[in-house]
Amino acid sequence: MLIQRTRPATRHRGKVAAAIAAAAVATLVSAAPSAVAADPSTQFGPLRYGASYALGHIRWHLRSVDVDYSIKAYGCRTLWAFGYDRSGLPQGAASATVCDRTYTGTMNVPVDVPGGASRVLLQFDDENGVTRAQETKTHP
Repeated sequence: MLIQRTRPATRHRGKVAAAIAAAAVATLVSAAPSAVAADPSTQFGPLRYGASYALGHIRWHLRSVDVDYSIKAYGCRTLWAFGYDRSGLPQGAASATVCDRTYTGTMNVPVDVPGGASRVLLQFDDENGVTRAQETKTHP
């Protein structure tokens, strides 16, 4: 008889322990901080000159921006990205030149000031360095 009394109590304690464990896990999951928000992204382009074009996305970070781009070039074309701070002062630049092909890449523009870039100027130049298209994007 002692064995029969112990088994139901043991089973009951096991169920209680499982319920407590499940409640603890649920509490921890609901109290866990939410995932860190992704850096904002802004689409640009297409910037066109003749049959050539550049387009992509700007990813805004705390002290830089990444410009993910695709350039289709007939002749040589250069995509420039200039980062500006909140005061409108230029803080950094990057460029990519592509000749007679399609190329996809990423360039990093340092904007090493508190708050990072407030805007980015994109310029699409021809083989002579003449700007043929441009676009300005502001931090969202």
